[in-house]
Formats: sequence, structure tokens, C-alpha cells
Amino acid sequence: MIESILIPKDRLGVIKHKKTREEVEKKLDVKLKFEENAIIIDGEGIPLFVAINIVKAIGRGFSPPKAFRLFDEDQSLEIIELDYSENKSNRIKSRIIGSEGKTREEIEKYTKASISIYGKTISIIGTREEINNAKEAIKMFMLGSEHITVYDFLRRLK
Repeated sequence: MIESILIPKDRLGVIKHKKTREEVEKKLDVKLKFEENAIIIDGEGIPLFVAINIVKAIGRGFSPPKAFRLFDEDQSLEIIELDYSENKSNRIKSRIIGSEGKTREEIEKYTKASISIYGKTISIIGTREEINNAKEAIKMFMLGSEHITVYDFLRRLK
């Protein structure tokens, strides 16, 4: 079976990198081909699905090591589309990133999920529970909760 995934041009080089491409191809027994900003994945069954998610994750801004969490069957990728005006999307992203990335790091630290904020998306890699906890914190920011309120929620997860 063959799947085609479009990814941003500025993320193509990350996937085309020899080490990254070879690791995906060898571990999942798939073939990656490149056509402009499309990645063609040739494979079968669950390995094809995993390869698709890894390519999507890298396309959404994750580094290969973080995207490779998806090799583990307990890990999933969730992409949240910010369907707001550019100004509101930027405010939400800024609140979630925080000063020098501190807020995103706190969410990752307490939920154990990996988070990438890229374009008009917020992407999360983790177990179902990790993703749900990270989504709850992100939702709180989207609804205007104060940082201290979200941090208190995150600390209660421990």
C-alpha cells in the first residue's frame, strides 16, 4: 500500500536526512520516496501507519528522536488545529510556549508528553493518558486560565 503525506518544505530536510530516513525504513520495513513536498510511503499494515505518524510528527516540528517515540506501540500522535484568526492563534501559542519555552517545558515535565507548536497546530506525542493531560493543560490556556492555575493542575498530576 502506498500513502502520500504533504509536509512543509522547511521540514523536508529533516526527514530526508540519511540517518532519519534509514531508521524509519529499517525499523518499519517501509520505503520513503520524495516528490517536492510530498513523502510517499510504501509499506503494509501497522508499520505503514507508524511511518505515516512519524512523518507527520516530523512535519509538525518534532525532532526525529521525539518522533521516534512513535515506534513504541503505546505512543500516539495527536494534532490540534488552531482554527482561530492569526492574532488569536499567535496569542494562544505564545501562552503555551511561555517565556523562553518555560511553559511548554513544564507541561512536558508534568505530563511526560512531547509537545510541538508549529504553524497553526499544537501536536502532542505520548500515551493516551499523557496526551489527555497535556490537552487539558492546553485547553485551560486556550480558555484563558492563568499560568499559576495551569501549573497547579499540572503539579496535582504527580
